[in-house]
Amino acid sequence: MTPEETRNSFRLLEQRDIPDAQALQKWILDWSNLSSALAEKSSRLYVAMTLDTKNQAAADAYEFFVSNIDPVISEETEKLQKKLVQHKNLANLENEYGNWFKAVRTDLELFREENIPLETQVDLEVQKYQKITGAMSVQYKGETKTMQQMSPYLQSQNRAEREEAWLLLTNRRLQDTEALDAAFDKMFKLRMQIAKNSGYENYLDYIFKEQHRFGYTPQDCKNFHESIEKIILPLQREILKQRAKNLAVQKLRPWDLNCDPLGRPALKPFKTGAELVSKCGNLFSRLNTQWKEWYLVLEKQNLIDADSRLGKAPGGYQISFDEARVPFIFMNAAGTNQDVYTLLHECGHAFHQFAMAGQELFAYRDVPAEFAEVASMSMELLGAEDLSDFYNENDFRRSRLDALQDIISLFPWVAIIDAFQHELYSRPNHTAKDRKEIWLSLQERFDSGVDWSGFEEARSYLWQKQLHIFEVPFYYVEYGIAQLGALQVYENAKKDKELAVQNLIKAERLGNSKPLPELFKAAGIKFDFSPKTIEPLASLVWEEICSLG
Repeated sequence: MTPEETRNSFRLLEQRDIPDAQALQKWILDWSNLSSALAEKSSRLYVAMTLDTKNQAAADAYEFFVSNIDPVISEETEKLQKKLVQHKNLANLENEYGNWFKAVRTDLELFREENIPLETQVDLEVQKYQKITGAMSVQYKGETKTMQQMSPYLQSQNRAEREEAWLLLTNRRLQDTEALDAAFDKMFKLRMQIAKNSGYENYLDYIFKEQHRFGYTPQDCKNFHESIEKIILPLQREILKQRAKNLAVQKLRPWDLNCDPLGRPALKPFKTGAELVSKCGNLFSRLNTQWKEWYLVLEKQNLIDADSRLGKAPGGYQISFDEARVPFIFMNAAGTNQDVYTLLHECGHAFHQFAMAGQELFAYRDVPAEFAEVASMSMELLGAEDLSDFYNENDFRRSRLDALQDIISLFPWVAIIDAFQHELYSRPNHTAKDRKEIWLSLQERFDSGVDWSGFEEARSYLWQKQLHIFEVPFYYVEYGIAQLGALQVYENAKKDKELAVQNLIKAERLGNSKPLPELFKAAGIKFDFSPKTIEPLASLVWEEICSLG
């Protein structure tokens, strides 16, 4: 599809006569279908690029779409949004599309034509960042390894081997600190200008509007950070204190955090991505009939790319092919315990996509991250109760304990990442040196007892490992909010698993058709991240950790 063909498709909608409410609804759904087709094209190009970052043709195709099609979509969408909100029969559809109308009005408030090329530049800078990180590899024992493929060595029983692997990875990342700093500086400058063009002095206030965060404020996030510091951080410190005791070391070092503290070999739940996918299929077949059916679609249509390989972009994600209304899962499996949880997590997202596929409106199939992550994190908690295809009873207990401890560890990391971005975007003229100081101050505030002496430089650049800071700024606090929601689903499942799962699927089917608090309510949980919600859920996790030893 060329830019002109794209523009013509929008213009047909723009020029259409819409005499009444019935015609308006038909027009809305036709617009939705066009948006779905374009979104799927973008998603497929993105998948192709991330599957092989060395494929120049794939990179060029995605860059062409970002540079030439996305700007047309932004410009023409704004025209259709204006036509929509000015229509005399808009009120007739308020009950059905009111949540979307509110988002459209917000988007119109923020839209500035001069931001279109800036947003394109941001997308291209993100692509350059992915090339930097996707090219990272190390030579280890005579083989070229991706950063993800080194994960098993960080779990070695041999402390010297763990240290060697950690140093190798750390030194490789340090080679690109200047390039990543420069990449962030470019993105930061562009994002600040986008906010300024839309009438905001800082990007923080802008992004809350742009992300349609109608249910909470930046101050709520800061209060959340403080609650995590007071309620969760002491638990994390206790976990690491016990780890040091079990390892018989006076102080934990950075390479002591992923190994088994009792000296047992690293868990090896599978050897290949195909084996991982197959075993998860068995798990879902026992867990829930609906989830089993959706997972079979993923398998039959080859909608999971699991293995890590050189040139593949790092990390994992789930993305929707909106016209076909099917999800795609991308991950970098290396045979670790964490890979099992990653696939469960992304399947949670994928099943959410299947659940809301019945929503006709494209915008209602783009769910708020705060609830999207409830789906994925609930799947980790519920799915991981049955890992019999992967582990015997003893190894299952190890895996379960690790997962629960990871939940405790997640909250302080969420607070650090979110607080870091709040501080950065409140200081528009900060330098790379300032960033290091801000980051290190947060590391001290949320210090959990790990000894970084001798590796202060590496510690000061830990933030560069978090792709969200580069690719999707301020998308991280959602994980903390959603984890509280997922823990409530898990708590409900302890009383009645079938009802808890059915309520979750029921809420997922709503897509983005209801405000965030209503989505939580439909799932039988509360949209709340105050201490009164955090404390009992933290106690629930802590009790299970203690019961597992």
